[in-house]
Amino acid sequence: MNTPNTSAAPHSLEALHAQIARAVNEDPSEIGLDDDLQDWGLDSLRLLNLVITWNEAGLQLDMSELAGQLTLNALWKVVSERQARA
Repeated sequence: MNTPNTSAAPHSLEALHAQIARAVNEDPSEIGLDDDLQDWGLDSLRLLNLVITWNEAGLQLDMSELAGQLTLNALWKVVSERQARA
């Protein structure tokens, strides 16, 4: 399993896109913003690894916040809202 190469929480949709693509071993240009990320191989373990990495960088997300949020646009909405409250 591949984890993101960065310890930073994503601070832009583009950074999130790159981290998700790395986690599923795909080129970011192949993954659409509204694609179901499960179709690209983003399973709960890979997502958990991303959340742990982001939390270590200070984001403080809970996996339950991401339930059903398996597109880049939906994930970014949750992540950016959390960053705005920090």
